[in-house]
Amino acid sequence: MGAAGARGGRLMRPAPLASLLWTGLRRNLAMTAAVIVTVTICLAMLGAGLLLRAQVHTVDDYLLGQLEVVVDLTDEITPAQRTALETEMHRDPAIVGVRYESGRQVYDRFRRDFHDSPDVVAGVRPGDLPAALRLTLADPRASGDIVVTYTGQDGVEAVRDQRALLDPLYRFLDAFTIGAFALAAVQALASFALIYTMIRISAHGRRRETAVMKLVGASNGTIRAPFMLESAIAGLVGGLLAGGLLVAAKVFLVDGQFARQSTFPLFGWSAVWESGAVVVAVGILAAAAMASLALHRHLRV
Repeated sequence: MGAAGARGGRLMRPAPLASLLWTGLRRNLAMTAAVIVTVTICLAMLGAGLLLRAQVHTVDDYLLGQLEVVVDLTDEITPAQRTALETEMHRDPAIVGVRYESGRQVYDRFRRDFHDSPDVVAGVRPGDLPAALRLTLADPRASGDIVVTYTGQDGVEAVRDQRALLDPLYRFLDAFTIGAFALAAVQALASFALIYTMIRISAHGRRRETAVMKLVGASNGTIRAPFMLESAIAGLVGGLLAGGLLVAAKVFLVDGQFARQSTFPLFGWSAVWESGAVVVAVGILAAAAMASLALHRHLRV
């Protein structure tokens, strides 16, 4: 029994393990290549979803410091009503700044904001836009509470949350993010099917080696190791290729094509490195886990 255990222990050394691993990869070269391609696509979709999430956070952080809640005042508001309203706002802990703009100042701002659309500007006269109070919030994400609090008060015509104007943009980016994650999930199923098939082929081709390893007392971990390493290597290569695609997307799309726009900032390289690290780690761990599941069913070890 001791001799069998010793022989089983010797099989854990790197050289025999590497030999078994190389044999398995050589026998299943075409299948391994198919697994790598599928895993690469899956992880690239996952990485794209992570980068889109990073872009949403980048835009949100950039705009939170600039967006305000605008309280449009009625033409009939009295000085006393305006003073009372401003006093209440200054006392509100959620509001850190209150700035009054006359109707003329609102009109001048409107002209600046829409200077690229002369037809829009031509359709608005100075007297068409009401005076307003522009509020800077301690937490811009709590703008909904401010809208509810001041809507309908004396002298208030309407309360506009500028952040709400960006909801279509956020929905657009969120839809693309969910789509990328959904495609990654579909590709993950395809990857699992290929890894499952690869393990079955490998197990069948090495059934004699596996039987010998069992006879000499090799542990379950020793028998599983070459198969799981095959999948882990495929996952590693797929993760590195997917990471390369993310880098290429940053260089040629984000820093190339999209850099010409100046409306919003774009995510930086830190988001690419973080997403790349995630896809490589997921590629290795998920591939090894899929192999372990397939081994449990087909090798019964």
